[in-house]
Amino acid sequence: MKGVLILCFHVLVLSFQAKAWHAVRNPFEFVKPPEKIHPVTDCMQVTSEDGEFVFRKVAPVVSAPKHGRLIDILGSAPSMEVCGLYFVTDPDKIVEVSVKHLDVNCDTGGLMSFVDGWELNGMYFPTEQDHPKGMEQRVEEFCNDPKLWPYSPVRKAFRSSQNAALVQYRIPISGSFVVSVRYLRNPDPCNVMAEGVAPYYTLRNHGKHRNCTLTAVFPAVISLVGIDVGGRKDGVNYDCDRPDSTDRLDIGGSPGLDSSDMDKSAAVCGKSLDAGPEQAIFCEASSVRLVSSGRHANQAMVSVRMADENDIPLATVLCDMRRKKKK
Repeated sequence: MKGVLILCFHVLVLSFQAKAWHAVRNPFEFVKPPEKIHPVTDCMQVTSEDGEFVFRKVAPVVSAPKHGRLIDILGSAPSMEVCGLYFVTDPDKIVEVSVKHLDVNCDTGGLMSFVDGWELNGMYFPTEQDHPKGMEQRVEEFCNDPKLWPYSPVRKAFRSSQNAALVQYRIPISGSFVVSVRYLRNPDPCNVMAEGVAPYYTLRNHGKHRNCTLTAVFPAVISLVGIDVGGRKDGVNYDCDRPDSTDRLDIGGSPGLDSSDMDKSAAVCGKSLDAGPEQAIFCEASSVRLVSSGRHANQAMVSVRMADENDIPLATVLCDMRRKKKK
């Protein structure tokens, strides 16, 4: 009996040691922190958070006197409202969206899409002229097709080209999704969505033939901190909007995200490290676009702050907010 007790004691000790040893981690082992969970409750949500975003919609329930609680699909008109998760991060990062779970039925009109940039009222940031990809490559739609079950051709991960991206969804009756979002370093940032108010923003073309645009979705006061555009060394010119000025910095605003035909306050070129005058842009969207031919390494640093009624004397652009988008 004594031998049996000693044997049992040794087994317990060995079992404890095994559990204790298993709990001790290798100091060089990387422990992945748990992802933050964010319930999606608003139809239009702007966020800079990473982690998992969870949405769930159940079909409406009615009370029937004889049959108790029944799911009333036909008695309630499906909602065809399109909602959106707007992601924005630091200027030198991009957005990666991974689809972890998808229950969005194509047959009931359900649809999701990833937008490389932002879309609002049919207008896009960046504009087609500013983005390196065509619109057909920037917007990818997907949903669950029951006819293809259990196989799904849905792409699992998407990456933006700039610090802003959008996940749109339309779930008429019921459905759910989970997307995981993280922000990755961008070694060559170009287009920038202003996230709140930063001390300054920098636009560079890195010697390439391209447009780089900074957009803030609020009336803003913009001023130059420093500029080196067009290869000129004779100071700053605020009137560079000429046919032969292929390298310039346009400052202005528009009544929506489409800044391709924005009302301009100034077109600047030249070189200076002296701060420029403040210009108040009273528009739904305020933008600074660096237009580059590729012949020069252009760069500009600007400060952006929200405009208020005290900045009306500084107003250089006043947009008609009622102006509709182009057809």
